[in-house]
Amino acid sequence: MLTKIVFTLAVIGLVILVVRFRGRPARAPAPQKKPGSPWVKGLALGVVGIMLAGSALTLWLFWRDAHQVMQVRIIDSRSGRVSEYQAYRGSVQEHSFETVDGRQVHLAATERMEVVGE
Repeated sequence: MLTKIVFTLAVIGLVILVVRFRGRPARAPAPQKKPGSPWVKGLALGVVGIMLAGSALTLWLFWRDAHQVMQVRIIDSRSGRVSEYQAYRGSVQEHSFETVDGRQVHLAATERMEVVGE
């Protein structure tokens, strides 16, 4: 209920502001200022360049880490059978992963996963 009242008052206030400013004559455009000094522009371009280089470096490092090939060993705790796969680090999840050759592997509740970097 309170929100309806506040919303209604806000709409009324907005309508009053629109009606009040609609009748005013337009102002003359402000005089143009002189362009900033060259060192400020150079500093701004330098900061933007550093930010872009840092972003590109961060993206490349994340991509490189996600595409690192890992040796994944699956051990069945009932039978003791061991299966080995290769997977990218970015595709290894808690209970599943995708191998380098594109196979999807999902672990059963009785299986254990060991991951070793190469």
